Amino acid sequence: MVFFSKLALEDIEQIFIGLLEWQTKENQQLRMTFNEVWDYRNDLYSVGNKLDTLFHNTKAQYEIHKKYGEYVYRYTRNQRTQWYFIYDKVDNDIFINKIISNYLTVS
Repeated sequence: MVFFSKLALEDIEQIFIGLLEWQTKENQQLRMTFNEVWDYRNDLYSVGNKLDTLFHNTKAQYEIHKKYGEYVYRYTRNQRTQWYFIYDKVDNDIFINKIISNYLTVS
């Protein structure tokens, strides 16, 4: 079973709000519609909810990830963006502690 911490749930909601308010034109990326942002949010939940089906759990390598959990799953959203689900595993249960983007992951 998969459990989201309060912090991980806040991360998803902050991603949702950030994408809704995104106002950039300099890098030629278009603003997303509400439905696109809603689907993006739901995709993050879906990815997280499948972590208990993984055959292999990858140990966290970056210090910022280790701060939040022992394991990490990288979800590649597009060419520019990856989301790291940082979690701990107890028996067969997954506890997602933090969701962080590649933009905030520093080695």
